[in-house]
Amino acid sequence: MNRQLPPWLETTQLQLGTLALAGQLHHALLLTGAAGVGKHLLASHLAQQLLCNQPLAAGGCGQCKSCLLVKAGHHPDLLQLQSETSLGVDAVRELSHFMQGSPQQGGARVVLLPQAHKMTEAAANALLKTLEEPGANSFLLLQTAYEQQLLPTILSRCQKWLIAPVAAPVAMQWLSAQTNLAVPDFLLSFCEGAPLKALELLESGSAAEISALLQQLSAYLRAEQPLPELVKRLEQFGDTAALFSYFVRQQLLSAPQLAKPQALFERLAQWCRDEQQILGQNKNLALTALLLDLPVLLR
Repeated sequence: MNRQLPPWLETTQLQLGTLALAGQLHHALLLTGAAGVGKHLLASHLAQQLLCNQPLAAGGCGQCKSCLLVKAGHHPDLLQLQSETSLGVDAVRELSHFMQGSPQQGGARVVLLPQAHKMTEAAANALLKTLEEPGANSFLLLQTAYEQQLLPTILSRCQKWLIAPVAAPVAMQWLSAQTNLAVPDFLLSFCEGAPLKALELLESGSAAEISALLQQLSAYLRAEQPLPELVKRLEQFGDTAALFSYFVRQQLLSAPQLAKPQALFERLAQWCRDEQQILGQNKNLALTALLLDLPVLLR
């Protein structure tokens, strides 16, 4: 949690930090925005400030016992809930019990809930009582890139803070300071203005793979790329929904007078809904069907 805040988050931290110092910070914040725009980094920075013994509006002091415990990942008044799949009722009960307890360091109690959209409906309903009756000086910092998946009852009880896409010049300057790798022209647009995601794709080598797949998709539409080979490559790629979404957006920009835009959007939406549930041979068949539809819908 000691990673320095990037410049596009500093103003929001100052706003939140000023409210915290004045005792006016809402007990349940919902940080929204594209994946990789810095929601979790901001939440972690704010958590350190809330737990700090000598806080500033810009964040924790970094020197007190509480800040050192946060940096070491062992602060007893900080809880982070995370799951690769879903967050169930038991996790929310742990959260609720934690927020009702007394701070061991005499300050606040803070819960970080990344990917809040992964709560099951039962878990979200169980969270409502805690949102309505939080413990004294307890704060819940939820984060999600998919707020539309949260129950309206959760949304109505949280104060929403949107982390907007980062302007391209600011993002490029930050990326250049973080890595010596060349940033492909498409990358920030692909990441919807989220520099942290762009950096992750660059350093993992995924950006180069995405670039190659985009070129192959374009070649396929020109009948220059064999379908079976493209399907095989796409099967091995992790986030085909994001890849197709970006590719279709770019195709629409280059062909604004498309005859069937609504049908194209509906077909893509169907794929995005189904993509997480497609396994094995079914994924091969589904990819083949989608690719066969694309040339027709993009005429």
